[in-house]
Amino acid sequence: MTRPATLKILFAAVWVLLTAIVMAAFSAPILWNDIDFPFWTSHLIFIGTFMLSVRYLFFLRHTFLASRQILKVALVFVCLWGGFLLVDALHDFRLYADETGLQTFMGHLPDSDYTSLHGFVMTEMIFFGVGSVISVFLLAIRLIISIWRWHNLRRA
Repeated sequence: MTRPATLKILFAAVWVLLTAIVMAAFSAPILWNDIDFPFWTSHLIFIGTFMLSVRYLFFLRHTFLASRQILKVALVFVCLWGGFLLVDALHDFRLYADETGLQTFMGHLPDSDYTSLHGFVMTEMIFFGVGSVISVFLLAIRLIISIWRWHNLRRA
């Protein structure tokens, strides 16, 4: 393997490790307090999507995707479709939190722990939910710009 290819693989591995650390760090308080959290899938998808799309937003030139134009075109449509799915998942969480409340699965905690954990769960779900939605739509724009650059200037 050539040196640039090895560096790309190493960079991807480091980013996957960073994503796993962020997922673990934001999942730990929920796990430590023995909460039956019904939004695990959304939680992990929000964090994973946010981290992955931020990587491609800022480091697209340094990924395998930089020179693959057909894949970038396909990803534009996936980003648009996925963005609306993320909006729907975020809406479902907000609707559940507003109507049913998080006390249904955090009611067993003492008041001080409930207050802090309630704030944490609301904040991190909204942060990563909104962040993933924004970054996915920006990624679609970034991919379109990259396709244009490749077609006209031969660079990512």
